[in-house]
Amino acid sequence: MANTELLPELLARKIESYRADLMRRYQQALRQTLFTNRTQIRPTMLGKLAEAEVEALFNFFNQTLSGKAHGNHLGHIGLSDQTVLRLNQATRRFFITHLDGDMLIPALDLIDAHQNEVVHGFIEGQAKLIYDEQERMRSALQVAVSRYMVEIKEIEALAQQATEASNFKTQFIARISHELRTPLGALLGIAEMLQHEVYGPLTLQQHDLTQRIINNARVLEHVFSELLDQSQIEAGQLHLHSENFSPQALIDTVYANYLPLALQKGLAMRLKNDPNLPATVQGDAARIEQVVSNLITNAIKFTEIGSIVIRSRMANETQWAIQIKDTGIGISEKDQNHIFESFRQADETSGRKFGGVGLGLAIVHNLVTAMGGKVTVKSKVGHGSTFTVLLPLQIGG
Repeated sequence: MANTELLPELLARKIESYRADLMRRYQQALRQTLFTNRTQIRPTMLGKLAEAEVEALFNFFNQTLSGKAHGNHLGHIGLSDQTVLRLNQATRRFFITHLDGDMLIPALDLIDAHQNEVVHGFIEGQAKLIYDEQERMRSALQVAVSRYMVEIKEIEALAQQATEASNFKTQFIARISHELRTPLGALLGIAEMLQHEVYGPLTLQQHDLTQRIINNARVLEHVFSELLDQSQIEAGQLHLHSENFSPQALIDTVYANYLPLALQKGLAMRLKNDPNLPATVQGDAARIEQVVSNLITNAIKFTEIGSIVIRSRMANETQWAIQIKDTGIGISEKDQNHIFESFRQADETSGRKFGGVGLGLAIVHNLVTAMGGKVTVKSKVGHGSTFTVLLPLQIGG
């Protein structure tokens, strides 16, 4: 058994022994976020930031620096939540690579404690940045009011908008904090090792339980992917790629991916493919798959009893229709006007009950619009929802 009292010292020695490898992993994690437009990292800063990350981890194990203090620093210098997530994943993968099996689980527990502290400190650092920005805005407004008394009403309106934006950001950060409580990398790493029987054979029931853990961890991973996608869309960095692909194969793949999740929840899920669809079409297959995946995920999430039906058909000679119909909770007519907006759900009650940050449908709408298509919804509370995506049909060469 591992001696937990000596564990921090052991992990610190691992860092010293394989410092170059840890530096490389951190630099790679930082490099992946250079062009997301959600971070202040520059190429010349990679080495210095990676070295600081190594030292912070080393000092944590030597009990000379708290993870919270380091996280506060990361938030204060303007790193994105995606960057912090990548650094945390790099840390876990480093120790998974360099630790023996009997040391791995207690080591990951200690690393989880460190990363939880980092996340909480990071959120506080971001909150401090928001607070400072609010203070600068308030000072600017006071100067403007003193100089332009004639425009006082307009300035008060701007101040009200700034307050509402601040409240919105606060709710967002609180929701992200909730999503980060379970360390994503540790869940996936440990569960996948168990699933592959690294620690010995599993019973069928144990395989089922570990698969559930993996599925739930991937849901969290999906949340972070949505945040990154939305940031790219808002920054105008969404790029579509045209390629030849089979529409039937694409829908079949998505159906196969999500069928286990539906069955696990006790839902029937059926697929109806139009045999008249072209064998090959042109478009961004990855983005279309993302659209369909988001709609199916939404249907599974908000359906407790009944079924989900996926239809892929020719709407007309120039349009491909993809329809997702469920027997879920439904959406009120009033809320249907807002469900495609970012960070919006039918109501806050459903957000708390079913989870998520309210980006899935906004991303669907933005992607479909970017591809020259249209997405619509028909729904009634208590009678399910039907989402229909219409995409321009370009026959593949």
